[in-house]
Amino acid sequence: MKPRYEVEAGINDCLIIRDSHNQDLTSLTKHALGFLEQQSANQNMHRTLIVSDIDGNDLVCEMFYVNIQQVIRTNTVDRIVFLGPDLHANADMFDIGDKLFFDTAGALLTSGFIETLHHEAILVKIAQEYEPERILNHIRQLAHDTVLEINFDALFHNIDHFRSKISKDTLLMCMMKASAYGSGSIEVSQALQHYGVDYIAVAFTNEGVEIRQAGIKIPILVLDPMLPALPHMFKYNLEPEVCSFQFLTTVIDEAKRRGLRDYPIHIKLDTGMHRAGFVADDLDLLVNIIKSQNAVKIKSVFSHLAAADEFNPDFERFTLSQISLFDRLSAQLQSSFGHKILRHILNTAGIERFSEHQFDMVRLGIGLWGHNCCNTDMLRNVCSLQTRIMQLKMVPAGETVGYSRKGVCETDRLVALLPLGYADGIDRRLGNGNGSVYINGKEVKTIGNICMDLMMIDVTDMDVNVGDKVVIFDDQHSIANIANKLGTIPYEVLSGISPRVRRVYFRN
Repeated sequence: MKPRYEVEAGINDCLIIRDSHNQDLTSLTKHALGFLEQQSANQNMHRTLIVSDIDGNDLVCEMFYVNIQQVIRTNTVDRIVFLGPDLHANADMFDIGDKLFFDTAGALLTSGFIETLHHEAILVKIAQEYEPERILNHIRQLAHDTVLEINFDALFHNIDHFRSKISKDTLLMCMMKASAYGSGSIEVSQALQHYGVDYIAVAFTNEGVEIRQAGIKIPILVLDPMLPALPHMFKYNLEPEVCSFQFLTTVIDEAKRRGLRDYPIHIKLDTGMHRAGFVADDLDLLVNIIKSQNAVKIKSVFSHLAAADEFNPDFERFTLSQISLFDRLSAQLQSSFGHKILRHILNTAGIERFSEHQFDMVRLGIGLWGHNCCNTDMLRNVCSLQTRIMQLKMVPAGETVGYSRKGVCETDRLVALLPLGYADGIDRRLGNGNGSVYINGKEVKTIGNICMDLMMIDVTDMDVNVGDKVVIFDDQHSIANIANKLGTIPYEVLSGISPRVRRVYFRN
């Protein structure tokens, strides 16, 4: 594994940041601590550094100690846990009030220290001889061999690609629906806020509440606000989409009861998708209602494109007709009010194909994760799903594998058992040889039905062992291939990855 910084959920509402740059002494101050600050920003987390001895001569060790002293002087961390006899022997060098010393990983784990961790950002920089995985398995929220990795470097690359398509004055809204398409809304939102996006959009109020509670300050649009959740929407300063007169009057009444003035709302127009939104004949009444009060104020007006990713000429004409209608209706709405109303209609495909119609803001969704209807070679894959072989079994000829005896072995077969199944997001239709995984780059077919928690693959004639890495999708093996086999889209595959699958976020 090449050196990188990883972040994942820890026990007791903790956040774990792992610095695997074990031979890079400057990384502790220059990069890892910056990543620590980025991911724990605005969460009021106690910050703990766990650091071990390193191999090296006296000069190398002295440089390392100087780096630790720099961390202490800048007050970047509140506590340091020192691991190893060399650090222990130099305890007097480290002028920080809250410090602990352990000579071995075993001593740390039996000390009771782990049980004290709560709502902390924990930066781990531990050399291999001090058993980092053993320690991490005690403080991870999910200790599981199946991992969805999210590459923030790739995410930022994709943002830059789509930003290159729009004016520097055009705002960028990023879609965080369905837990950021299965990637984890809190961690991804923290990264997006750090990278300077202008808006975040979620589907439901509870998604916005979760992000706000994690310390996200940028505006959040709620696309499908429900009436029972209105108190939470106002409490957490979430901005609702309004697409019906009934909901509009309810929002106004609730805002008045709270004594609010000019609370931001976003007006949805139906320009041909016919899913939700006001139509042309509604605009006069809409304007009159909003002008008759001052509790709410239109922040933006927007619409959805139904077929921007379709290259069929008829669909392209339909998209342009949607944009033309939106331009006319939104301009009519703008002319009725004295303040600036943001206008936006372009989605990921729209940014790529119809960027001349970007208006004031664009909405970036699946393109964040490296998927688009065109120019995919300019994007980077963000998510990789992998697991490890948990068991190997030789199945004799004539026997079967799995439920309903679907996996028939005509010859002796070596079968590997993997710890993920349809409860983790692996569609049952990928069983019985319809789906593939990859071991050392080689394609391996499934055998038998996909189970709830397990799946089987045929590794006959392969040199494999328990613990070997197995890739479901990654940079070289696109999730789009799985979506095509299932007759669906990458959105569905990504958002279907279960919360029980461990998420690891990293930057190289």
